[in-house]
Amino acid sequence: MSSRNALDYAEVERIHQLAGALRVDSTPRGAEPIPTTRMPTTRRRRTWYRPVAWAAALMLAVGGGLWLLADFQSTPATPYATEIGKQRRVDLPDGSALVLDTNTLVQLAYERSQRRVVLLRGRLQASVAHDVDRPFVVASGVGSVRALGTVFQVERRDESTVVALLEGRVIVDTKGHPPRHAIELHPLQQLVYDADGKLGTPRSIDRNVAESWTRGRLVFKEERLADLIAEFNRYSHDQLVLSQAELGEIRVSGVFNAGDQSGLLATLRQGWGLQAKPVGGNRIELSASKQ
Repeated sequence: MSSRNALDYAEVERIHQLAGALRVDSTPRGAEPIPTTRMPTTRRRRTWYRPVAWAAALMLAVGGGLWLLADFQSTPATPYATEIGKQRRVDLPDGSALVLDTNTLVQLAYERSQRRVVLLRGRLQASVAHDVDRPFVVASGVGSVRALGTVFQVERRDESTVVALLEGRVIVDTKGHPPRHAIELHPLQQLVYDADGKLGTPRSIDRNVAESWTRGRLVFKEERLADLIAEFNRYSHDQLVLSQAELGEIRVSGVFNAGDQSGLLATLRQGWGLQAKPVGGNRIELSASKQ
């Protein structure tokens, strides 16, 4: 073998070793390796580039596969919860923050394409750090709320979800029957969508009233007593009930400390003449006083 051929042979052997180090071994354990036939030196000169091309293609395939996995594989969801009567602030790694109201459960997952929160029960307020490449999405029921940078609230009820926008912009998107619907909310607007994905009409809200619960206060302006009781019941194991359905139509205004059930009962007794008495278990019944 000439000195030139010897150098060529050594170079080809080195390239084969590099390519073999990159190759993923697909041979089952215990299986015999497939024998190979060594090419003549003259053939090897013309095809020296094949192992390099194969190795480069393999590197691109592996790199592309890892990129796709990083793009589409969700990170494990992290749960956050509050007990009845408690609230919690959750600071997120991107600078966003969540305030979780009483008896709330969410799951948080950061993905390559979005930041995603699933609201399983309760209510939250999200203050979202702007990131045009990764929108912030809160899913609840058959719908979702998509934001880039804003402050908004989402409350999940038995048969519906309430979305309130305090600042910025959000898109409320639902999937159900009838088919998919979407609407953009303007600041200080609120809407409700039901279990079938039907979107209600946006209405104006008062920011101070909407944010009052994040400060441990509940503000009511000419609200139905039935709605006030439903709100207070979220903060206590002792549940208020009405002796007569028509009492629920009484209009009530006031500012209350969330969870201060005794203060509420005192106010209802003094201002509206309603009496409270335990009726078994953890229920307290409200009834009109007898004249």
